[in-house]
This record gives sequence, C-alpha cells and structure tokens, in this order.
Amino acid sequence: MLKSKKILIVDDEEEFLALLKQALEERGFEVVTATNAVDAGIEIVSSLPALILLDIKMPGIDGLEACEVLKKNPNTKDVPIIVVSALSDESDISDAKKAGVADYFVKPVDMERLIDRVKAIIG
Repeated sequence: MLKSKKILIVDDEEEFLALLKQALEERGFEVVTATNAVDAGIEIVSSLPALILLDIKMPGIDGLEACEVLKKNPNTKDVPIIVVSALSDESDISDAKKAGVADYFVKPVDMERLIDRVKAIIG
C-alpha cells in the first residue's frame, strides 16, 4: 500500500517543473523531479512515489514508453500516473489512456484543477 505523499514530476521543461514543484510543495506534498525517463527511473528505484506526473515529449525515452514500462513492472504497476503534456490530439490522449494513465492534462495546465486531481488520487 502506498503511504507517502511523495510525487515524482518528470518533465524536460525546467521552468514548468519548478512551477509545478513549488505549487505542490506549498500544499504539503513531498516532490522530487527528473528531466528525463532515465533519471525518473533512478528516483523510482530509490523511493517509490505515491504518484507520477509525466510529460510525453522528452528526449530519449518518451513518457508513453516510460508509462508502459512502469505499468508492466510489478513494483510500479499500481503507482498512478497523470500525464501533463502539450500534446492535445485525441489520439495522444487515447494512447496515454491505453497505456494506463489515471488522467491527462494539456499544457498550459489549470494548476488548481491538476492539484485537485492529485489530491483526489493520493489524498
């Protein structure tokens, strides 16, 4: 059972990453960040987060590939993933849902709506 309120944010846009991190920390969440899927993997192995906020378009392994790997791994398959991406096509959203994401937000994101969703998922 996931007990922590630790959130991992994975996004290669460092300005957005900092903004989202600050907004979540101000609401009492512990936040760790990564700018690519490899660094995210290191964070996940060191301490399993309660939730992952994941961008799709990143260098190297993209967010959908990372999501599929996480959902196939018995240790991480139950960690909820919310995609936060600039990709807004229905096909992108559909592909993410098929990959097992809990929700999908299109950038620029309504920060309060996103935080409400995070709270709904992990408390």
